[in-house]
Amino acid sequence: MSAGTLGFEQEAQLANHHTMRAGYTSISSGTMHQLVAAIAADAFNVPLRDVRAGIHDGQGQVSVQLAVPLVIPMPPETAGKEQVKNRAGTLFERAAEARKIVAQRLHDLAGTSVGQVDIRFTGVHHGKPSTAGRVL
Repeated sequence: MSAGTLGFEQEAQLANHHTMRAGYTSISSGTMHQLVAAIAADAFNVPLRDVRAGIHDGQGQVSVQLAVPLVIPMPPETAGKEQVKNRAGTLFERAAEARKIVAQRLHDLAGTSVGQVDIRFTGVHHGKPSTAGRVL
């Protein structure tokens, strides 16, 4: 078969064949846990150290379990941009929005199809930096 009879996609693959390398890429389960925790910390605007994440494979889709603190925003006169986004909606609305963010970003970064994201609030984060234990 000559190159002129190949379809457009096949011609593109043939043209790029010389740049392809043999091998595979894998993501360890520990890395997936850390990735999910980092995405959740960003989505909930809490420190990464306060997030616990679990992942399980269920019928071809990933199931994510998150344990995060509930963000209690600062009063409006002292709130910054990060705290303003945490005041939008009820706890359930905020959790639903974070659920979408976690599923979409995990799909975008790892190519993983997310079937379920369970969220458990485990404490309170006041949404302001702590200076306890710091030398000022």
